[in-house]
Amino acid sequence: MTSDAGALARYRHRLQRRVHLHIDDIEPQSKKMSLADRTAFQTAVAVQLAAARRSTFRGDVALKLDLATTSKTAPQAHTIAKNLLDLLGTRQTGVPWPKRSLLYGDDRQIQALSVTCRHGEEHPSMRIEARPFAAMLDDLELAAEAVRISEMNMQTYYEQEREVEWIDTLRDLVRNEERERKTLGDDLYDAYRKMVCWSAQRALLGRSGVNIPVLGWLYGLPRGIPTGFDKSMWAQLVGGSKLRLQVGELPVAAGGSAPFRQRVADEITAFKKRWDWIINPLVVAVALEVVVRPSPRTPAGVLHDLDNIVRDYLIPGIVPAFGTVSDHRWMIDFDDLRRRDPKLAASWGPNPTPPVGTRNGVTR
Repeated sequence: MTSDAGALARYRHRLQRRVHLHIDDIEPQSKKMSLADRTAFQTAVAVQLAAARRSTFRGDVALKLDLATTSKTAPQAHTIAKNLLDLLGTRQTGVPWPKRSLLYGDDRQIQALSVTCRHGEEHPSMRIEARPFAAMLDDLELAAEAVRISEMNMQTYYEQEREVEWIDTLRDLVRNEERERKTLGDDLYDAYRKMVCWSAQRALLGRSGVNIPVLGWLYGLPRGIPTGFDKSMWAQLVGGSKLRLQVGELPVAAGGSAPFRQRVADEITAFKKRWDWIINPLVVAVALEVVVRPSPRTPAGVLHDLDNIVRDYLIPGIVPAFGTVSDHRWMIDFDDLRRRDPKLAASWGPNPTPPVGTRNGVTR
């Protein structure tokens, strides 16, 4: 069926194929997690899979992790994710499950990964959603059609254009700082520039992401509708954008890691040189989006796992270079807020920010 009713029926069928796991009594942890907690986590996964009458995924998987920690010394999100991805794979001895693996046989099956972590919560939580990667592509195609219909409304186009205008406004404030300070006064100029900078950063970084239609084009979607470009051409256009970090092919041979890390560092330096006048200092919390397109020549046995790419090569360079934080609350000056609006500041509670040790990172 190609009708709207048919599309809805297929989507509902795909929803039923998703696996949802909810674990609320175990603290999300890194590889330092105790054996008892690892066993308890895997047992909870096995029990919930059995209750849902679900088995181990055999094909490619799209995985979503939504985590909440309570520890004052909680590890960074990417180290928690690495541990959980391993635990969702090979079953430990003593865990009640009939197969060698739990959710999937190997984390190389993970073709799409989303990780969100909130630190400093009252209760620990782990929400895990898994679905066949093919089903995710079908959902992506449907979402792209919804976006296309939405963008037929010119109001959406005008709103996007207005967002970009904040970049021009910030450029004028920077170029004409002396004149603007004389006109507005130092206090008003600083406050206005911070507000404009917030909007300009949202506009710039928002456009740097790969949106739903573009992501679909990278996978040859929508099917059966010629766009004039094949997947490889779209990939070249996306990679050539000055709004993104393009770090080249991943290392696949011995000795390749050091040069690749240097390429990452060089690309970060070039990006900062190009956009530092907007993004330094960052006044918005940001997420990290990574699109990996392995070379067709790369042997399957040496392909990098998604989590290892982020943990080993990207996070160590990006977080300190850009000063990114793990939660938007770190971007709020609570001391200033208490002076200006004590009632609003009090509504955030006595400890409005997460534990200090969790500050560095990305929101997703």
